[in-house]
Amino acid sequence: MTRVLKAAGPASPETPDQLDTPDQQTDVPLVVPWSPATRVAFRFGLAYVALFFLTEMRIMYPLLGVFGNDLPAGALVWQYHLVRPVVTWVGEHVFGVDAALIEPVQSGDQRFFWVLAFCWFVGALVVTAVWSVIDRHRIDYVWLHKWFHVVVRLCLAAQLFSFGFAKVFPLQMSLPLTRLVEPYGDFGMLNVLWSQVGSSQPYEILLGCAEVTAAVLLLVPRTAILGALLASVELTQVLILNVTYQVPLKIFTFHLLLLALILLAPHAVRLVGFFVTDRGVGPLRRPQLFRTRRAVSLALAVQILFGAWLAGSQVHEEWKLWDSIGTSGPKPPLYGIWNVAEFSLDGHDRPPLTTDGERWNRLIVDTSHSYQPGPVSSQRMDGSIVDYAATFDAKSRTMALARLDDPTWSARLVFTQSTPDRLTLNGVLHGHKVRMRLEKADLSSFPLTHNGPRWVQDGPYQPRLELR
Repeated sequence: MTRVLKAAGPASPETPDQLDTPDQQTDVPLVVPWSPATRVAFRFGLAYVALFFLTEMRIMYPLLGVFGNDLPAGALVWQYHLVRPVVTWVGEHVFGVDAALIEPVQSGDQRFFWVLAFCWFVGALVVTAVWSVIDRHRIDYVWLHKWFHVVVRLCLAAQLFSFGFAKVFPLQMSLPLTRLVEPYGDFGMLNVLWSQVGSSQPYEILLGCAEVTAAVLLLVPRTAILGALLASVELTQVLILNVTYQVPLKIFTFHLLLLALILLAPHAVRLVGFFVTDRGVGPLRRPQLFRTRRAVSLALAVQILFGAWLAGSQVHEEWKLWDSIGTSGPKPPLYGIWNVAEFSLDGHDRPPLTTDGERWNRLIVDTSHSYQPGPVSSQRMDGSIVDYAATFDAKSRTMALARLDDPTWSARLVFTQSTPDRLTLNGVLHGHKVRMRLEKADLSSFPLTHNGPRWVQDGPYQPRLELR
């Protein structure tokens, strides 16, 4: 039987529904002690999340908002360098692997992060054991849990704003021009996913809207459960895609999903009762952060303002990127796909033979993407793509190229255009004199560029029929 206590005057912080009627006498339920299993689970969860937050720079960076762009590059990975000795030792002596961090960080799933996650788990177990012994007489962690809940909500919302607005402004999965001419069989699984999403901007925008909506709901305590539910569904989909399409963010995505599930854990019984057993649920008694109504209102305002600042910072940064590299942004000189009609190397004409590994078949000049070097690429006669770092000089009409995979390789080409779709390149290509005549391809001739919904269709979409 639940014991109750007759009380008069201000309600306790565990009974927020009484904040509006401080002079009303009411039956206030006594605090129900947490079970031993619940207390241990909370200690472990808090310790694990704290270690995750303190040593994973990806969770901290969005919280800085616009100030994060002013930090030097090394400031974004200082946590990794701090724990590197421990991770390296554990990798070598426990797993027998080299867990050194690859610089720069190219993957969130390299051995370093798998071993780091193991260290979080072991560290949380040790903290839980010591904490359980020292604090074994405590019956609950109501005060600590409500603040833990706030921190997790805001950190998860910041991440969802970051990933969401990168899709609302369709930049994260943009479709590079090389995908239009690269053989599908040469795609990696990551490129398949990126091309599938990036080829339809409306779809990418809607994916971003789902993440942003979950973040907005997480900012307000009354809608936080709905936000966590939406976030858990969305992040489950992202985790499945990351695993099945080899996206190197599986560990980080799993931990974001874990944060959403931590927010839902205290309400698991109510959610099962509502969604599974079709039972009604009563109003939720939510522990407030402070005793007075004014302080509670002020705390709510601070959370919403902080969330608005996070969202505004992301919008500001993504808008700048969209203006610089978005589809409506400025294009570099020679933007487009150029078919090489004539190719001469050291004065000798090279016919378009698929066995010629030096002859170019196409030149692709694209805008820069965060995941693609360049923005210049060449396609050889065998269909392979070579990416270059490019520098254009508009006054001298020259283009300097460098290969990222070969520091000794370089090229300097002078370009002239008799018409907008006719191009001539003369210069030196890795120590050899080269001359090329190129013709610009019509991008609208590629079926993949015909994106967007088709409301009236008399049959299935068959791009080969359109090209006949």
